[in-house]
Amino acid sequence: MIFHRIVKTSAPTAQDFTPVVARGLAVRLPPELERFQSGLSAYRTLRQAAAKARRYPSLGSYIAVLDVPHRTTIHTERTTQQRGHYTVWGDAGNLLSCVVAVVPVSEIR
Repeated sequence: MIFHRIVKTSAPTAQDFTPVVARGLAVRLPPELERFQSGLSAYRTLRQAAAKARRYPSLGSYIAVLDVPHRTTIHTERTTQQRGHYTVWGDAGNLLSCVVAVVPVSEIR
């Protein structure tokens, strides 16, 4: 399955696929939402991810395209009310190995 993750640079690193909990940046959330901090936000389409990146430039200027195999230790779930938003849980190294392309947000229409 293809997912799109906003990243900082054209050469993503494991840091781009490390959730806020693992980086010590978790914030207090209602209990039913806390589990999302152990995952990563991703989008089904390039345009959805680019729209989010344009609204929040601090997230990054590139979109990493991930091809996540069906049989894997990576778990995905459709989450939030945001159109096309998914939460992805998995090892940062495994997620990084799923990157098949990186596209600058500026090139996405």
